[in-house]
Amino acid sequence: MGRTDADALVDRARDALHAGGEEADVCAGLARDTGDPRAAALATCLALGVPRAEAERRLATQEAAAAFAELGPGDEEALALVLQAGGAFVVDRRLDAHEQRIRDLLGAAVTAYGAGLPSGLAVSLWRWLRAGELARAYLQLARREARADGSPSAYWAALVTAGELLPDGDGIDEAREHCRRMAKRCPAAP
Repeated sequence: MGRTDADALVDRARDALHAGGEEADVCAGLARDTGDPRAAALATCLALGVPRAEAERRLATQEAAAAFAELGPGDEEALALVLQAGGAFVVDRRLDAHEQRIRDLLGAAVTAYGAGLPSGLAVSLWRWLRAGELARAYLQLARREARADGSPSAYWAALVTAGELLPDGDGIDEAREHCRRMAKRCPAAP
């Protein structure tokens, strides 16, 4: 694929993303349209803002290579979902000290949750924390109950503190109050 074709594919991906398309859907659509899933995945990464060298590295991992190798006709959606779950489309965001503190508290909550965090949630949390989507991660954790094999008091305490550091709005207020109520029900052992 020539440079202008690659640029045009990135432009198509960018337009689709700006129109509200999800990364995996954009990648799958471009793969179907072009017949070149690797170029579609690279274009999607670049359109999202992933630097070229990093995008190429992500698409060259063993997991990505295996997904490309196993691709059959009509498997574009499955490929795109595998790439998405593997973090190929995540735009890593540098956090300031305040945001890093929130991220650390959310990580502490995950640790205190206990064994068995559902895999889909774990993958989503990992992606959101890398992308700096801290409120989104917080809201998902606030909806869950810590497991008995975890530390419910530490879980809720971490979420209370994280919630106090997040700005109001988008359901944060309600989630913050819920976490405070739960923390009172699960006090730390003396």
